[in-house]
Parts: sequence; structure tokens; C-alpha cells
Amino acid sequence: MTPSAADQTIQPRSVSLHGPWAAVAGVAQEPGGVDPLRVWHGLRRRFAVALGAGLALAMVAAVPAWLLAPHGYEAVAWLRVRDKAGMLSTVGRDNAEYEAYRKTQVQLIKSPFVLASALRRPGVAECDALRDVSDPVGWLESLITVTAPPHSEVLQIGLRGERPVETALIVNAVTQSYLDDIVSQERRERLRRRDALEKKYKENMKELRSRHETFNSLARTLGTGDSQEVLTQRGIFLDQLGSLRMQMSKTEQEIAGIDAELVILQARANGSIDAGEPVAEELVSAALARDPRIQEYSERLTALDEAIALQQRRSTRGHDEPAVQRLHRQRQELTRQIEKHATTIRPQVVSQMLLDGLGQGGRPVESVATLTMRRGTLARSMTETTEHYDSLAEKVTALGQANAELEGHKAEIEQLDRVTRQIGNELEATAIDLQMPSRVTLIEEAGVPESSGRLTRLLLAVVAAGLGTAGGMAAVVAVDYVEDRLAVPAHLTQRLGVPVLGTLPRASRGPESAAAIVAERMDAVRTLIAGPIGPQVILVTSAMQHEGTTTVATQLAASFARSGQRTLLIDGDLRQPSIHAALGLDLAAGFAELLRGEVSLTNVVQPTGVDGLFALTGGRCDYAAITALSRPAMVTVLDKARSHFDQIVIDAGPSLAFADALLLVRQSDAVILATMRDVSRIPRLTDAVQRLQSVGGRLLGAVVNGVHAALPRQPVAIAAAS
Repeated sequence: MTPSAADQTIQPRSVSLHGPWAAVAGVAQEPGGVDPLRVWHGLRRRFAVALGAGLALAMVAAVPAWLLAPHGYEAVAWLRVRDKAGMLSTVGRDNAEYEAYRKTQVQLIKSPFVLASALRRPGVAECDALRDVSDPVGWLESLITVTAPPHSEVLQIGLRGERPVETALIVNAVTQSYLDDIVSQERRERLRRRDALEKKYKENMKELRSRHETFNSLARTLGTGDSQEVLTQRGIFLDQLGSLRMQMSKTEQEIAGIDAELVILQARANGSIDAGEPVAEELVSAALARDPRIQEYSERLTALDEAIALQQRRSTRGHDEPAVQRLHRQRQELTRQIEKHATTIRPQVVSQMLLDGLGQGGRPVESVATLTMRRGTLARSMTETTEHYDSLAEKVTALGQANAELEGHKAEIEQLDRVTRQIGNELEATAIDLQMPSRVTLIEEAGVPESSGRLTRLLLAVVAAGLGTAGGMAAVVAVDYVEDRLAVPAHLTQRLGVPVLGTLPRASRGPESAAAIVAERMDAVRTLIAGPIGPQVILVTSAMQHEGTTTVATQLAASFARSGQRTLLIDGDLRQPSIHAALGLDLAAGFAELLRGEVSLTNVVQPTGVDGLFALTGGRCDYAAITALSRPAMVTVLDKARSHFDQIVIDAGPSLAFADALLLVRQSDAVILATMRDVSRIPRLTDAVQRLQSVGGRLLGAVVNGVHAALPRQPVAIAAAS
């Protein structure tokens, strides 16, 4: 450092961390994502461990890859499995059907039936690979591979073995057995199905012609083949039967009335009935039968009787048919109405008959001869009507039976015709299917393999080893990346906003050159922080242990002493004091005894080997000394030290481990953060800076230990004062 530069006084400012104030102060925020520079430094720090883990994982991956990789000669036969839809039409593939068919073929190839057939082929049983096998079918089933690559119509039948010729022979035997016993058998089954369909189709056609002839014959007999026309004709006959039935009922009533009158006339003629006797009951009944309303009721009763008879003939249940029972209930109700009306008009009918002379002197309105002639005429009419009625009834019955037969034949013909057409369609599809090539065809037989796949195994092992090495190293680097250690001094400014006051090299070179570099670097740090109004009490602390706090504090105090200032170095790390060891002093009495008030400052301060540098060692620490850090005794000690020395440097313990350093910060003018490259962790440094600032500490900056530095061409000797 030039003298002009050394004379310049730079006042470092206090710093803040992330957030809006960091952006104002120009602090670079850490970008998102993975930082390649941090990855590189992680690999640099952990290269030996990462390489060891990678090699171990490479061995773990390479050995199984070598052992488990397929070895031996592989023979492969190629088959094609066509889509059924693509063979018969231009419609799209039925993926579900095709995948099911292809998986079925894969299972059939490995079925014991096919494998046993393959083992029976010439030359297969004599293979050396099968000579000592107790279960050849099971052995072949475990080694044979059948693969069906997705989105293709290819099947591969493969086998690996130590003898290439035998391996190809066995694969071809399995392939040929599958084609002969499964694929060809499917075609033979299709042929048998075609023959069965053709036979059934001919039989159905013959039966269909026979039933058509029977139907036509019945239609000619009826005069029509339409069942609706037959039903219409039968309805007309049923209406005629109803009219005839009503006519017969009326005729029977008239005949019954005439018979009653004839009986009465004969009884009067014989003297059995007195001439003054009222009208006979038979004549009253005959007169009631001629009443218009009773005749209407009688006609309705006759119609109900006819309907009951018709329903009983149509239904197989007879009287138990619900419609028949309903008609019977209507007939009973109508009969009650007739009886009720007859009872109502009976007195009027008797009175009218008496007025007409039937009961006066026994003189009838008509004579016996007239009544006899009328009865004969009605009897002949009744006979003719009955014959006509019976004839129509037979026709109605015949038409009903014929219509049922016509409908039955028609339904049977339609059903048989549907079945026959379906068989014809299946027969046509089967004929087209038989004309198409087989769904499974041989593309290429298995050839004799020429290479054993040793090179492939070696490549797989190398790739596995490479991946294992990369994985192992990546895992170690990832762990280091997560720890986020300080790699370069610039990270303190870029990521924490803490100025870097200086760097100290590793003590890995010769003693003289290392001491010269450390002294020169620390003089630069002292120049930055010193000045006419520079801080008198400077505290050096770190985030955690082993980050170079004692080195920085000792070298800084020595630098102040070399500049001609009376300097006191205090070991403030009461729990783990180390100043006495660094300077070769006695730990008998020191800072702890001074805090407890057991000694005075002049009695415990010890001179060092550097002119102008004095040290206050840690002493014997106890709970009383620790608690005294927060009491007025601490202020008294530092006030006395301020009056006796120009510069005071305190070597404090880690700020994150205990609160001791934070208590000392409150009594200090400024704070320097000691860090160690590749040891200090950024998250912990962040916490340490926040804690220091939270207690009002004025953080001047940080000194980074362990930074590589080249030796100067002419090292400057730093002589210690006697």
C-alpha cells in the first residue's frame, strides 16, 4: 500500500439487509433459480467427497447393470397381427378388440400346449440346452419372451442362449408350432363354422318354403291371407248370430204365451177353472212378456247371453275369464230390473185383461183353432231360425280357428325368415373372412445370431457407472448447495450488503511469507477503519465457531500497535478463551477476574511480543463473570481501558451461540464480522448481522479468512518489537 493511500481515512457506513433499504443502498438481491457459481464452488469444496460418493454409487449401479443386463445370443422371430376391421372394411380400428386379440396371442404363444408341441419338433429335444432340464416346458416358458410394441402390429418371439444355432432352432420351433396349432386351427374352425352355417341356412330355406305353402293353402281356403279381413267377416257373422238369437227368444216367448192361453182355454172347457175366476197366472205372464220395456230388457238379456257364450268360446279359461264374470254380473242386474218392472206393472196388466174380456164369462179373444195355427207358424219359424243360427255358429267357430292358424303361421314364417337372413349375413361375412389372409402372418423367421451382446452389457454398465458417478457427486454438491457456504468475498456485499474490509490468506505457506501477507492485509484493514475520529473500541465477532475471530482480532491489534498506538487486546470469549494461546501468554488471571472485581486492570494486563500491544486474557470463567457482562462493572472496566489505551480490540465469541457477544457490542464503538471462506454459511451470517444491528452495533464490514493469495515478489519482513 502506498503512503498516500495509507493516509486516506475511509469511514465505513452501517449496512442493512434485504428489503427496500437494501435496494436503495445498491445491495444485489440473489436471483431465483440455481446459481451455477455456487454449484461450482460446492464441487470445488467437496470434490474429494463427491468423487468418492460418485465412485461408490457407480460401483453399486454398474455391477447390477452388468449382472442383470441380458447376455448370450438372442434369436428373434417377427410376426404381424392384423386388425380385423382393417381386413374386412374401411372403418377405423376397434382398439379394444384388437388389444384383446393381441394379448390373447401373446398368452397363447407361451401356453404349455404350444411349447410342448415345439419341443416335439425334430431336432429340438436333442439340443444341449435342454439335455439336463427336468421340466423343459417350464424352462422354455420362463426364458421365451413375447413382446408386442405399442402402436404397431408386430409380435416378437425371442430367446437368449449360449448356443446361437440351438437358440434360433428353438425360436423357430415355437413360432411354427404357434402358426400350425393356433393360427391354422382358427382357420379350420372358421371353415367348420362356415359349413355348419351353410347347412343350417339350407335347412331353414327348405322349412321356409314349406311354411309358405301351408300359409298360402290356408289363405286360399279362407279366400284371403289377411287376418283383418277374416276378423271383419267373423264380426259380421257374430252380429247376425245376435239378431237370430233375439229373434229366437222373441219367438219362444210368443209360443210360450200361446201355449199358456191354450192350456187355460182347455181348462175352462173342462170345467177345471171357474168362469168367474180372475185372469190366470199364465195369461198374466204372457201379457207381461209382451210389455215393450220387458221386451227391451229381454233383448238386452239375450245379447248378454250371446256375449257370454262368445267370450267363453274365445278364452281357454272359460267361466273364470274376468270378462265373462263381468258379463254375468251385468246379466244378474238386468234380471233384477225385469223382475222389478214386472212387479210394478202387474196390477195394470191384470186390470186391462179383465176389461178386455178375458175374465168375463170366459170368452177368449182368440179361438183355440186360431191359437193353434199361430203356434204352428211360430214353431216352423223357430226351427228355421235355429238351423240358420247353428250354421252361422259353426262358421264363426271355423273362422276363429282359421284366423288363429293364419296368425300362427304368419308369425312362424316371419321369425324363421329373420333367423334365416341373419344366418345368411353371417355366412356371407364368414365367406369374406375366409378369402382374406390370416390375421397372424410370419414376417421373418429367427436367424442365427452373430453377436452375444457382450458389448451391449459393457455399454450398459458404463452408462450405469457414469450415471452413478454423476448422481453421487450431484447429491454431495446438492447438500453443500443447500448449506450455502461463503465461496467468494464478493457474496458478502452482493447478498448481505456487508462491505468486505479485507481478506486473509490460508496459513499454508512458509511462516515468514504467510506472516508478511497477513500483516500487509491487516494493515490495509486498519487503514480503512482508522482515522482522527475512528472507533476506539472495536469488537471482532463471528456467526459461529472456527471462523477466524481470534486471528482477525490479534492481527488487527498488532497492526494498530505497529502504527504507534498503545493497543489493548481483550479476550471477550470467556467460554472458550484463545488469545493466551495465540500470543503465548498465561491464563492465570484476566478478563473474568476483572469483571468479578477480584483484581484491577493494571494487575491483569500483560505485555506481548509486539511493541505497544498489551493483552487481557480471558481468565477463569464462571457464571458470575458471564452475568457481569450486563452489569455496570463492564462499563467501568472499559472506561478504565479507554483512559489507559489508544485503541482497544475485543475478541468476542460467536454471536449466534450465546448472548455474550451481543452484550459486548453495546459497549463497543464498532463491530467487525470475521468470516471463513468455505466454512461460514450465508444464512447464519444473515442472522448474525441482524442480531448485531438489533442491539445497535455499528457494523463496519467483514474480514474474510482462508482466501488464497499469491505471495509478493519481495516479501516485507514484519519485525516484532522486543
